[in-house]
Amino acid sequence: ERTSPHSPYNVVAWHGNYVPFKYNLGQFCAVNSVTYDHLDPSVYTVLTVPSYTEPGTALADFVVFPPRVMATDENTLRPPWFHRNTMTEFMGLVYGTYDAKSGNTRGFQPGGASLHPCMTPHGPDATSYAKAIQDECTTPKRFQGGLAFMFETNCMLGLTDYARTCKHRDTDYAMCWANLADTFTGWEQLQKKRYEYQDDKPSISNSRPVR
Repeated sequence: ERTSPHSPYNVVAWHGNYVPFKYNLGQFCAVNSVTYDHLDPSVYTVLTVPSYTEPGTALADFVVFPPRVMATDENTLRPPWFHRNTMTEFMGLVYGTYDAKSGNTRGFQPGGASLHPCMTPHGPDATSYAKAIQDECTTPKRFQGGLAFMFETNCMLGLTDYARTCKHRDTDYAMCWANLADTFTGWEQLQKKRYEYQDDKPSISNSRPVR
C-alpha cells in the first residue's frame, strides 16, 4: 500500500479539452450471460481506443471485472477459459481476490499485476480450476470477492528495468499451473482419426503423441 504525497489534480491548468475525471469502477454495469460463462473480456470494456490501421481492432481496451452475477448454465466453467489471445494482456488486482487466481496466494495479490504477451497460453490456476469443475452451476452466484482490471492492446509491451529487477517480481508465476492434471481422454480417438485421414490404420498403441 502506498499513499501519494500529492494529487494528480494539483496542476496550474489543463491544456485543450482534456479534463480530469474520476470514475468509480465498482459501479460499472457488467454485461451478464444467462447461457454460459466465460464471455470474452471485451464485454467488460470501460474505455477503448480504436486502431486506425486495423479497422475493427482496438489499439487498447481498458477492462474491469467488478462484482457481478455469474451464469447458471450447467457444465459451465465460470473462471476464464484456458486460452491464447492475439492481444497482449496486462492485468491487475485492485482489492480482494480474482476468481481465476484464488490459489495464487503469493503472486496475484491486491496491487499486483500479470503480463501475458500476445499468444502466451494462460488460464485459471490449479486451485481455481479444481474448484470450478466441481461447481454444478445450477443456481446463480454473485461474485463479489474483488475488483480486477485489464489493459488489452494489439501492441507488444516492453518491460522497464525496474519491472525486470523488482524484488517483488514473482519468478515462480508459472508454477500456479504445475498441479493441473491431464484429464484429456481422447488420445486414441485422435490417433484413429489421423490414421483415417492418412488412409492407414495400424494398431493403436497406448503411447501418446508428442505435444
